[in-house]
Amino acid sequence: MENFYFNSSTIFKYLRKVLNEINKVYVDSGIRSAFLMKRYCEFYKIEPKKGAKLALLTLLKDIGVFYQDESIPKNNLAYRAASSYTFLKNCSPLKDDSKPLLYYKAKYIESTENEDYYYGLLITLVNQVIMYDYQEYCYSEIEELLKHDTTNTLHPQQIRRMIKLLKNQPDILEKLNTKGSSLYAYEVSSYIVKAGFSDEELLGFIDTTNFSFEFHNHETLAHTITTASIARDLAKLSRLTDGQTYEIYLAALLHDIGKIRIPKAILCYPGRLNDEDFKLMRKHVEYSKEILEGCFSYKIVEMASNHHEKLDGSGYPRGLRAIDLSIGDKILAVSDVASALYCKRSYKESYDSDSIIEILSENAELEKLDKRIVNHFIDNYEFIMENAKEKENMVLAAYSDMKSEYQDLIESEALKELFNNPNAKNDIFDE
Repeated sequence: MENFYFNSSTIFKYLRKVLNEINKVYVDSGIRSAFLMKRYCEFYKIEPKKGAKLALLTLLKDIGVFYQDESIPKNNLAYRAASSYTFLKNCSPLKDDSKPLLYYKAKYIESTENEDYYYGLLITLVNQVIMYDYQEYCYSEIEELLKHDTTNTLHPQQIRRMIKLLKNQPDILEKLNTKGSSLYAYEVSSYIVKAGFSDEELLGFIDTTNFSFEFHNHETLAHTITTASIARDLAKLSRLTDGQTYEIYLAALLHDIGKIRIPKAILCYPGRLNDEDFKLMRKHVEYSKEILEGCFSYKIVEMASNHHEKLDGSGYPRGLRAIDLSIGDKILAVSDVASALYCKRSYKESYDSDSIIEILSENAELEKLDKRIVNHFIDNYEFIMENAKEKENMVLAAYSDMKSEYQDLIESEALKELFNNPNAKNDIFDE
């Protein structure tokens, strides 16, 4: 059955938009590298689904740097590789297919025969060619640089194949060097779309974008997950259709993505914000709308944009009233408040159940929140919050597993040996 809520093209557009908000330079390098990887996979007839995953890994090769908030030493290639690998393994649908990133920028060892290692070196090569292209080398210069490479990170057979590819397809460098063109990005998107990722996998990439931003602040991530869980249960209790319930759930997953533009000092401030900072914090709703537009349906974008509106017109950003708000808007508003009260934040502890119920009841009496939806929440409090807690625990367990595996890897002598290469070059962005 056709999915009317998202598809591969819109999901990966959203993924790129979110990562662009974090670091546009890395994402530009990633999409260019993914384009070259796509051409390589097609030219050498790598199975399409495998090729699409390699293109995705190439696009996301630096995602570990995103979520680690650039805390990894720039000259420690092993840490960077372990960071991206463990993130995608635990927090994306790619799972074990992320293994090649563990060998990204590792040294070349002729005696090592391992498919993941081989593809990790291929990602390294693709990235190196893109770095040469950034430095405005022409094909003949790139060919000479590759033939006389001294980094000890490139696979000789892959070098020969890359040179052949660039010679046979001169439009690769032409497309990369055409100012203002995004044809290479379109090619990558089309290639990934044709790979046929399932709806479940695509939904998982929405979670990945949330993780990449919100692991800067675990409390924000917990709020997103619990809001989505509460919203889904309230939609079911309101006897909405499966389609309506799914729309509301998606809007809840996406509703706070605009906080990616809010300075961390404000987002994580351990106290009451002053008027100026609070005004800036409120802008996150408008930012969410700007990021989501063009990636999801109008209804989902509107619901995500209206989660701070109130029935009496006292909400923001537009001061809408009850007559202007859909049932989805009203459910998401209740869910957002309930989750905000339940979750621990930088400026407050978690509220107990009696306090949560009391505050929601007061807001319903003041006609700020929908009374019927609040009553659904109160009447089914234990069931709803048990589900929310379960979802929260699943996500935090994934984060815990990621941290644990990352720590084990960076302490591994075997991994250190793979990257013990004094001649290895970093990206030009690190110089």
